[in-house]
Amino acid sequence: MTAGEQLQHYLERFFALRQHDDDAVFLARLRRLQDWQSQRLRHTHRHLLDDTATAPGIDFLLVDVYGGRDLLPVARDIRRALPKAMRLLPDKVMATSASALEAAILTQELDEAITTHLGERLEQPLDEASYLAAFRQEGHRADRQRQLQLVAELGHRLDRYIRSRMLQTTFKMVRKPAHAAGFANLYDFMDRSFRVMKPVPSVGLLLEQLAAREEAIMDKVFAHHPAPFED
Repeated sequence: MTAGEQLQHYLERFFALRQHDDDAVFLARLRRLQDWQSQRLRHTHRHLLDDTATAPGIDFLLVDVYGGRDLLPVARDIRRALPKAMRLLPDKVMATSASALEAAILTQELDEAITTHLGERLEQPLDEASYLAAFRQEGHRADRQRQLQLVAELGHRLDRYIRSRMLQTTFKMVRKPAHAAGFANLYDFMDRSFRVMKPVPSVGLLLEQLAAREEAIMDKVFAHHPAPFED
């Protein structure tokens, strides 16, 4: 599929998420789960958040991509103005957008599956044992491996952009037309990702290492390790 077709496909998946229904109880439970996961991720990757060179990029990844939060404005932009975006933005930028959005939407789908599995247990403070049992739901391991693969691949896509002056110049030139065409949120989402990752010597290597650590944790979880989040 072209980048535009990929974005359209992910858009359909995004708006099919249960969180867009009029279900305040489910949404509150989902947010509690995501807050718990966010704290765990920040604890696991504290060394990267303590490093001034990598902290902004890792924070963006954990919140906007791996965390899968606040995608609605970006998704609405894609739905409203995708043909214009494809004409204005470089193909490599749109391909990077598609990769980032697939990772974020897959994360949301997996979070919703855990939320549904836990149900009323999310009305109380979440304990690790309950979370791990929900995480190990049958049929989700391949999706979680795909999620980590996308995160690693995203790093290499960002590296190619950051090291291309021509791409950066083209992207900056279309800022005003992009905002005028009605996809400011999509443009700003990608612009923020490029800016926060620029100080990192190798985004590809950094995200490969992060994904590898998360994969090692995932393997421990599925192997019923007694303390999968500890080194």
